[in-house]
Amino acid sequence: MQGKSLYTILLSIIAVLTLALAVMIIFIFTAFNTNRGAPSSGETPKPLVERAVPKEEQQEFKLFGESNEAIFNIKSTEDHPNSFLMTSISIIYDGGKKNKLAEERKELLNKNLSMLKQACIKYFMNQSFDDLSGEEAMDKARTSLKAAFNEIVRTDDSEEAIVIDVVFDKWIRQ
Repeated sequence: MQGKSLYTILLSIIAVLTLALAVMIIFIFTAFNTNRGAPSSGETPKPLVERAVPKEEQQEFKLFGESNEAIFNIKSTEDHPNSFLMTSISIIYDGGKKNKLAEERKELLNKNLSMLKQACIKYFMNQSFDDLSGEEAMDKARTSLKAAFNEIVRTDDSEEAIVIDVVFDKWIRQ
């Protein structure tokens, strides 16, 4: 008799643990779903539309404050270990027709300031001294950072490219 009750208790414990495991698995797959923001396989993100922005509607945003200087460590090589790049980066953005959206877009850039700085760090961290010494290095950096910045500040309902250009006021490799 005692064997049957022990067997029933063990079977009940196994059933409860199995049920708890099933609930945990369902929770993990629903709460930590990594496909949340990604478009489905048939859907591609809308390309950004760049409008011809007149000079008076262009606004400047200094990425690194008033001094606007930043020093980035760059990828080490045998010829150039412990190299760095000192640069100042300004973002030229679209203020909207007659600058009606200038303050709103400046606030958007300020709100995403740390992500914009992180994009710069990631880009320059993956470049070597030789990569940054080439003739097209600044143009390549401008194009890559402009695309990264537009992805960061892009809103879900907008197809407009906010960042028009990325300007390097200083470019010193060491």
